[in-house]
Amino acid sequence: MEWLPSTDEGTIEKILPRRNLFYRQDEIRTKSFAANLDQVLILLAAEPEFSQMQLTRALIAAQAEHITPIIALNKSDLTVPFQRAWDWLRPYRTMGYRVLPLTLKDATEKDQQDLLALLVGRTTLVLGPSGAGKSTLINMFAPHALALTGDLSSALRTGKHTTTSTNWYWV
Repeated sequence: MEWLPSTDEGTIEKILPRRNLFYRQDEIRTKSFAANLDQVLILLAAEPEFSQMQLTRALIAAQAEHITPIIALNKSDLTVPFQRAWDWLRPYRTMGYRVLPLTLKDATEKDQQDLLALLVGRTTLVLGPSGAGKSTLINMFAPHALALTGDLSSALRTGKHTTTSTNWYWV
């Protein structure tokens, strides 16, 4: 799609051919996430624990549409949970998937630049469970977005679903 931005909106000027579609399908329905992607950044965290099934489904969906998957494990500052999760991801590294260790909350300038280099000039879908750090990542590279972030639920040790919509951000 080609669009022409205006002050706070825009107009669609032309619909372009679709080269891929990242979607999720189950027994009941199909949910489309995004089209014409170069890559999908599957953002996981040492805490809360992530679902092997969700990761596998994301990788299958990316591969089926010839979209490059990148797995990123956030919260490397949480030493014990991070090491456990990093070890769990070893088979994916062995299979040739790119798996990145991250600490988004207190990322160094070098870490930010390295991650930015993976994103610039590419259309990337950031996908991950609640509490993985998607909003923190957005705020790092698009501070004007003011994406809400929150702590994990202390009772459940899970994310609180702070972000409930899909948005497109320019980096």
